[in-house]
Amino acid sequence: MLQQIDDVIARFERLLLLVALGMMTLLVGIDVTQRTFSRPVGRTEALTAAVVDAIAGPLDDAGRSAANNAGTVLFAVVGLCLFVFAAHTARTVVTDRNGAGPPAVAGSVGSGALAFFAAGAFVQVVLLVFPSSVPGAQKFALGFMLWAGMLGASLATRQRRHIMLDPVIKKLEGADRRRFACVSGLASGLFCTGVVVLGVLQLSGEIQEWSAGEGVGVYPALPIPMWVATLSIPLTFGVMAFRFCKNAVHDLRHGPPSTADAHSVDLEEVEKLAAVVAAEQGAAS
Repeated sequence: MLQQIDDVIARFERLLLLVALGMMTLLVGIDVTQRTFSRPVGRTEALTAAVVDAIAGPLDDAGRSAANNAGTVLFAVVGLCLFVFAAHTARTVVTDRNGAGPPAVAGSVGSGALAFFAAGAFVQVVLLVFPSSVPGAQKFALGFMLWAGMLGASLATRQRRHIMLDPVIKKLEGADRRRFACVSGLASGLFCTGVVVLGVLQLSGEIQEWSAGEGVGVYPALPIPMWVATLSIPLTFGVMAFRFCKNAVHDLRHGPPSTADAHSVDLEEVEKLAAVVAAEQGAAS
């Protein structure tokens, strides 16, 4: 029953994680694109003009305009080459995986050129739709990053990929091992519960501030309350507390998973392997 509940929660977490990562990537990408390509004179154009000015002497307005145009062409050529190289590398990886021969260069040029013009069209759309960048893009991205980090930590707890210190449990066997694992899981769940309480206190304070007056406790660009980002802390830590307690019940009944199943590092095995390697190197020398 507990495992079925955890499976349902994990589905929602993966969906929310996908949304958070997608929105964070989209917002940052649009903001960087707008800031980069909305400059009157790009950095490549300015660098080209500076190099020509240093070589050919002071430039007049016509010469500087020509140098800027040359910089634009240079930027386009370099960008197209990078897209072509990336397309050829991707196609090479696919053909190697499928056991086929090396891909044709003409196909890579066509794929890279198509991707390059698609990226140029995306830039034009961004500049038209967001002429002044996305309002509050960085703060929104930070909120989505908080959600992504908390959801990732929760999913790591589900798969027992969190950091574990197990020098004691590795020395125990049988019933003692199961009881110690249960106590460890309950202690971790209790710690997460304490973080949930602190998160709820922080969340309630932000909600009270938000409800106190219009325009208070919201993002500058959109009327979205800032406590939406804080909500991720008590919510995900509550799920982690549930999972630690669920694992504690499982470990008490069936025993904790082995070191390999828990995705941890066995320091004793690493030490033994290092001793074997050192002995082999000593024998070889």
